[in-house]
Amino acid sequence: MGDKSKLEEKVMEGILGPRELKKEEKNRFLGEYKERVIKYLTIDQVEEPAIYPEIIKAVKHPDADRMVVRRSVGLESARKYIDMAREQGLLFKRVDSPELKGDVALVVASDGAVEVKNRKVLDREKRLKQKGVSGKIIKNVGARLCPECWSELEEKAPEELINYDKYGLLDRLLGTECVCHK
Repeated sequence: MGDKSKLEEKVMEGILGPRELKKEEKNRFLGEYKERVIKYLTIDQVEEPAIYPEIIKAVKHPDADRMVVRRSVGLESARKYIDMAREQGLLFKRVDSPELKGDVALVVASDGAVEVKNRKVLDREKRLKQKGVSGKIIKNVGARLCPECWSELEEKAPEELINYDKYGLLDRLLGTECVCHK
């Protein structure tokens, strides 16, 4: 009886192709094995207006080979990451399948296993709150910051400066207010 089940398995393998290892894991990480994932973002993270510095680091990782983006994520939201991948010469693809599980929306992956401590990127708001950054700065991505707010961000989370503009002379002349004064 045990031989019959092995025979049936071989026949089914011949008809359907070889059985896939860790299929659930691959469906969670957009078709990639977890050990090949350098960093990943959720749908909500990709749709935020800010760029995650962790993904900038991940695409520059020496083992990074490709970026995979879930097709259900809007192209406008993913564009900033897609352009970044292209600039670094990474392969890029969008995937869609009813078998995809979870809320993973963007994966930076390697062709081989990579030793990485944390593959999941912590939500930006949580990370910045842990670092003691003002809530007004966190909530106003892309805003112009006065010298005081710029210094706070530079001291507590310098990697986030890419998501803001520095308050300039023209802003002072025009009377533009910083987000901390509104």
